[in-house]
Amino acid sequence: MLSFKAPLWFVSLAAVVSTASAAQTFGLYAYGENVGGLPLYYVDGSAVVSPKTPENGTDVAPVVCMSPSPITIPVKLTGSSVNKDSDNELIGNPNTTSTASAPAFTDASLFVPSADSSDKEMGFTSDPSSNQVTNKFVWYGNFLLVENDSGEYTSLFSVKKSSSHDEDGSYDLYWNVTDSDEEVITISMRSVAPSNA
Repeated sequence: MLSFKAPLWFVSLAAVVSTASAAQTFGLYAYGENVGGLPLYYVDGSAVVSPKTPENGTDVAPVVCMSPSPITIPVKLTGSSVNKDSDNELIGNPNTTSTASAPAFTDASLFVPSADSSDKEMGFTSDPSSNQVTNKFVWYGNFLLVENDSGEYTSLFSVKKSSSHDEDGSYDLYWNVTDSDEEVITISMRSVAPSNA
């Protein structure tokens, strides 16, 4: 009689990794200390997470992302796999069911600043500059990661209270902040809404 025994964490991880499907739409949510699953918003080209629609912006909407068909890549150190899109982009569109009027953006790519960029704020673009990386997003289950220039998968997301949206509890979304700013909160970005949403 043959039997196969796998550690429980491996079985549960395999279930999570296998949930990704081709060409799906989803929201993105920030999780961290005192940041319990805040949804992603487009605010005049900036990436913002907030408990409600940010008030100080001209073109504001919650974002629904689309990811092309993922391919599975084995990760050597963990023995599991990462879902990597064929072109690694995340395309954002307004969630028009949540807004009174149609925002002016469509098919905007989420970007992280490049490693040599002095500006660490994330945002959306239709025409990325050399300092805006739009094609390095990968999935580890429902966790969003970014592939760096060395081929490593990293999660260097953080948020900081928005000075222009302070009254509504919004946070600006940042990538790879290396200074010791006490107002910066390390977060993870996930495609799963909080249970209280």
